[in-house]
Amino acid sequence: MSLLKGLYIRSRITINPDKVYRMAMTKLNTSAGILEVMGAPLTGTALRAYVMSGGGLILKNFKPTVRSKRCFLIFPILGSERKGLVSVEVKKKKGQYDMRLLAVDIPMASGPDQRLFLIGDEEEYKVGGGLISELRDPVVKAMAASKEFDVLDQIEEEEDAERELQEAERKHREEVEKLEKGGS
Repeated sequence: MSLLKGLYIRSRITINPDKVYRMAMTKLNTSAGILEVMGAPLTGTALRAYVMSGGGLILKNFKPTVRSKRCFLIFPILGSERKGLVSVEVKKKKGQYDMRLLAVDIPMASGPDQRLFLIGDEEEYKVGGGLISELRDPVVKAMAASKEFDVLDQIEEEEDAERELQEAERKHREEVEKLEKGGS
């Protein structure tokens, strides 16, 4: 019985980043404003970064209490017209997920990125000493690196195809030479 109690208590205080991701994607895919700017359907990628904070026991008025846990999550998103970077902050209160921030940074062709807030505002974005913006930099670098890797992969595939073609031509010439020698 104590195992079940432990599991129940754990489920009430821990945050599952995958669930936070699914909640954010649901909200994004049902937001007319985001869909209009980015194009439907919106899809996420396997690249995600998150930080957990809070939790644990503290003494409040001489009574032990459990501090609320927070999850800061950031991930790229792809629409049919544009791509963006999603920032999410969730707090778990009394066993329920409370989304405090849901914002999308959309790179614009000219000028600075456009930040659209579905939940929260610029003040919420700066919570925790700008923790979300600290998470943002490595994710942006990883996204840029994936573009570079795609270009390198394309070059490599073209080189492989050229080598295979040359090899096939060489084998064909050798077979023709064997046939000519055998026929004379």
